[in-house]
Amino acid sequence: MSGKLGILVPAKIEVQPRREIIAGITTFLTMAYIIFVNPLIVGSGFELALKNALGVQSLSPEQMALVNSVKVGIAAATIVAAAFGSILMALYAKLPFAMAPGMGENSFIGFSVIPAFTAILAGMGLTGEAAALTALYAAIFAVFVDGLIFLFAAWSGIRERVLRTISPNLAYGISAGIGLFITFIGLSLAGFVQPGVGTPVTFNVKAFVEPQSIIAFAGLVLASILYIKKFSPAFLVTIVILTIVGIVAGLVSIPQRIFEIPSFSTSLVPVMPNAIKAYIDLIFLAFPIAFSLFLVEFFDGIGTIAGLATKAGLVNGSGRPINIDKALYTDASATVVGALAGTTTTVVYIESASGIEAGGRSGLTALVTGILFLCFLPIAPLAASIPGFATAPVLILVGLLFLSVIRKIDLEDLTEAIPSFMAIIAIPLTFSIATGIGLAFITYTLVKLLSGRFKDITPATIVITLIFILYFVMLPSLH
Repeated sequence: MSGKLGILVPAKIEVQPRREIIAGITTFLTMAYIIFVNPLIVGSGFELALKNALGVQSLSPEQMALVNSVKVGIAAATIVAAAFGSILMALYAKLPFAMAPGMGENSFIGFSVIPAFTAILAGMGLTGEAAALTALYAAIFAVFVDGLIFLFAAWSGIRERVLRTISPNLAYGISAGIGLFITFIGLSLAGFVQPGVGTPVTFNVKAFVEPQSIIAFAGLVLASILYIKKFSPAFLVTIVILTIVGIVAGLVSIPQRIFEIPSFSTSLVPVMPNAIKAYIDLIFLAFPIAFSLFLVEFFDGIGTIAGLATKAGLVNGSGRPINIDKALYTDASATVVGALAGTTTTVVYIESASGIEAGGRSGLTALVTGILFLCFLPIAPLAASIPGFATAPVLILVGLLFLSVIRKIDLEDLTEAIPSFMAIIAIPLTFSIATGIGLAFITYTLVKLLSGRFKDITPATIVITLIFILYFVMLPSLH
């Protein structure tokens, strides 16, 4: 192996540069859909919050321009976070793991946090647009806090120690619940489901006569076939094809400018004092939300890193992933930088497995992926114009990826299975990841306590349970 690549390669790992570069390209094509999906999810959540704050069903052209500005900012920040995280993973941890804002975390911020913050701020006297924008920045600042907590947890070694004391079945249930939540968002964007009359939700009977829904369903079939065939850019190609179909059908407007200087309209840097003030004003609600984000990434991060490292053979004699400490530092650092740029929590992507299957074993793979993300920075306006029906099939199938962990839940032990099931059903049915996590932990603690399984209740579980009990008690006064 060339000495020039030594800084990118873990000790005793032989690599072939050409194969690593191909692996990096493969990983990028597999996960590049996040450039288009993340702005849509967070932007749609912001649009919902803005409508609620204004008390309207539709927005004016000026207000839609504001929504589009948010989407452009999220798109640019998404690319920066993905590039920074992947390149740092390459240079510091020397691992073939790519990073980007996480699915699940972005849905949580977009459809739970921003609308909730907006409602509270509106009740405190802020006007519609001001309330929604302030809520957006407060939500991203919560991500920033999450990253700082994560850095401390990685530095102190708390993360790994705590993980060993919390039931893995709860983690699996939370992951599966997030998958159903993402799928539900996809079905909604596709126009398949809508609020019911006398029921919380119902099937949209016009779905198969409305062009957007027909295109989305055709896209779901297309994405499914490509994914079954193990075509790496299946999700990206589906989004592009459906967008082109939408343009031809007159359902999508082509942006006036496809290339432009990146606009970081959602960055925390210029609004940090206001974001801190809003966060403090919302502290009783914001801290549990930041803590929920921490828990989601806490479980997701180590599980993903361990799984990818095992798949790549990058483990030591005891089965511990090589350079896992550095990988966790990178994970936390990318979240902090991503929040400063203006996007949601940055995580290691399970799609990195595609690059590993293509032969990626070193940081060169992640470096290539990060550089390719940077190349897309000038097209943020194009990413912001992608319609919901084009990304809906991807969200529906991404939910399946999360749901696959259900088979790991110990269904024989009902004291483990019932709390996990609570997470699975509560997250999508309450439309809140934080609520689902909280109910799952409270259920776990009470079921174990009343079943006499005292030894299973660890100090970390008790602390988390008490935090969520306080959260639920304080919640009515915050609305």
